[in-house]
Amino acid sequence: MTLKTLQRFKSPTGLSYVKLGQGPSLVLIHGVGLRLEAWVNQLEALSKNYTVYAVDMPGHGESSVMKECTDISKYTDVIARWVKTELKSSVVMVGHSMGSMIALNFAIRYSKLCSGVLALNSVYRRSAEAKKAVLARVQQIKHDINAQNVTGPVARWFDYPVQGNDVVYADLCCQWLSQAPLDGYRQAYEVFCLNDGPAESDLEALAVPAMFITGRNDPNSLPSMSENMAAICSKGESYIVENARHMAPLTHSNEINPIMIDFASRCFIQSKEMSHE
Repeated sequence: MTLKTLQRFKSPTGLSYVKLGQGPSLVLIHGVGLRLEAWVNQLEALSKNYTVYAVDMPGHGESSVMKECTDISKYTDVIARWVKTELKSSVVMVGHSMGSMIALNFAIRYSKLCSGVLALNSVYRRSAEAKKAVLARVQQIKHDINAQNVTGPVARWFDYPVQGNDVVYADLCCQWLSQAPLDGYRQAYEVFCLNDGPAESDLEALAVPAMFITGRNDPNSLPSMSENMAAICSKGESYIVENARHMAPLTHSNEINPIMIDFASRCFIQSKEMSHE
């Protein structure tokens, strides 16, 4: 299956994005090697209630590749400059995988611009074995990357052999990964693997509502990771999607979308009430 590429706007910050719907602003950030079309199963549903901005992460899709960096905050800063200069409003920030790391970093460091944060399939304090595995993958990517071997993660993202609609989604992910700008992919993958989630003190101090969602069968973004982060946050909550793996926003959108809409609605209501105090 080939999905039609959505028409983008291009920000002076180098960020490319689509804008759909009306209402309070909600920003969607995808994961490593993908592109904003990864939110295809969310865009229509969310844009009925909100102004939805889906972005190509820096170095992905049509967004500009940043100068060399090894820190998640550099990605966050690009998006924050865009929010400040173009959206000019508080947003609910939503991210998947590495996008969730950026979303959380945004909520922690730019809390005045954030009404709430929703982290899908995020990671937090990998095990020693998992750290060893991701560091090995970083070295492989750094020394041998091409449009063919970047599709390896798909085998971890879906149950194999894939069946039903997952055949279509796995094929789309392979297309996106194989078409990703190699410099942007290499840079982001290293940042993702070297990041082990927010500091506990930052989660404790997080002032905005935070929801953590992951798949029960995600081998890397474990349910315990989402549950632990939610427990640390003063306004944290978690939800585990049964029979789902890493690409839960694609494969289980019928279950996840209503949760996203409800959470965002509560965030905007709370933000509005606080602004009137």
